[in-house]
Amino acid sequence: MKKAKIVLIGSGSQYTEFFLQELFKYEDFKGCTLTMVDRKKERLDMVLAIAKKFNDFFDWDLKIEGFTDRRDALAGANVVYCFAAVNYKEAWKKEYEICVKNGLNPFEFHTNGPGGLGMAIRHVPLILDICDDMEELCPDAWLIIDSNPLAKMQAAVARYSKIKCIGYCYGHELVQLALEQTLGMTDRSPEQMEADPLEREFMVPAGTIDIHIVGVNHMGWLLDIKSAETGEDLYPKLREILDATPTNKAPMGYRFCTEVYRRFGYFASPGDQHVADYAWFFDSDMQAMSNLTPFVVDAWFGGRDRDAWGEIFNKVDDLEAAKMFIKQRRAGWMSTQISRYLISGGYKYFPSVNVVNNGAIADLSDDIIVEVPGIIGPDLIKPIQMGALPYGLAPICQLHGSISNIVADAAATGSTEKALQALLLDPFVCSATRAQNILDDILEYNKDYDTRFK
Repeated sequence: MKKAKIVLIGSGSQYTEFFLQELFKYEDFKGCTLTMVDRKKERLDMVLAIAKKFNDFFDWDLKIEGFTDRRDALAGANVVYCFAAVNYKEAWKKEYEICVKNGLNPFEFHTNGPGGLGMAIRHVPLILDICDDMEELCPDAWLIIDSNPLAKMQAAVARYSKIKCIGYCYGHELVQLALEQTLGMTDRSPEQMEADPLEREFMVPAGTIDIHIVGVNHMGWLLDIKSAETGEDLYPKLREILDATPTNKAPMGYRFCTEVYRRFGYFASPGDQHVADYAWFFDSDMQAMSNLTPFVVDAWFGGRDRDAWGEIFNKVDDLEAAKMFIKQRRAGWMSTQISRYLISGGYKYFPSVNVVNNGAIADLSDDIIVEVPGIIGPDLIKPIQMGALPYGLAPICQLHGSISNIVADAAATGSTEKALQALLLDPFVCSATRAQNILDDILEYNKDYDTRFK
């Protein structure tokens, strides 16, 4: 195994905590170089101190380094993670305000629709600047995008960069938890399993089922579900349960997904708030049945300040505490496995990769970003060819995949024409006047950010 250099850009993110928890579980990472990048030096210093403490406790022989300037970090990298977010909490709230002001009722509002456009305008320039630096300093490295708006950022990389790129979203883990609950194939208590999706981020599936989810990021379809032990097809049992279950008794956070199943015959992924922003037939009656409310941005724990990292540092004060810390496993842990598989021997099945389609889903355009199972091995990520989606499912994915490409073009080039086209194609907007008003509001808010709009 080669001793890789792994760079984490945006090391103040929650994802760094999950990454470290897995990094010190697997000996494949011993002797690697871990390079952290964060623009806030005090926060960076604290995250570095945590990593170094674990390195000493577990004798992992890592070379650990940190920089506030990513260009100082990238030379010789094999894998680069992007956890970075641009003023996320404030801007995410603003995306919601713009939608509501213009008569829309969004629920997740940061990867799709006007919210996704606003997020892309700020994040696509960042990811392309990172790619420019990688092309100069580590042209053979893999870029792993772990932040949103994932499909739009990844489309920009595919269309404007030569860097090898994969996107990862842990929604498949949350769906698996919900399905294990529905099928009665989990050993968790009913109280735990009634947790909302935000609380589920602190859990992982029991591993009793195997699933294939196919589509685009935040709008996928459960095509099959089998027993991990016997290989039995569990979709007939799932359909029987769903058909007999009132919507308000379905798992919390998956009630609208159940309503989607009732109309299309397939369960939708990764959860109600995401799917409701993609499925344009969502209405007020469905909202009431699903008990669905907009995402509470203040509950998001993605960005941590120095004090939050300091609490972790103080808590892990000896080897036993460190062992307890890395023993934890949460949704998102598989992101670390991507780099593990890229740098170690053999080829491994991976349940969800975001890649340029190129035939992986036969009835979607080759140039859109799709989410499918894949194979990861030494310096290789290969999507599994999944055939065609059932006829009624493909149009939703195709439309949103195409819009993501148009948004990527708009954000990469500063094209107001492309940005307006993306809004005009959005089935939630339904009005040229509304589309123009939304775009004016988005551009006005983003004028103080580093975007490509002049």
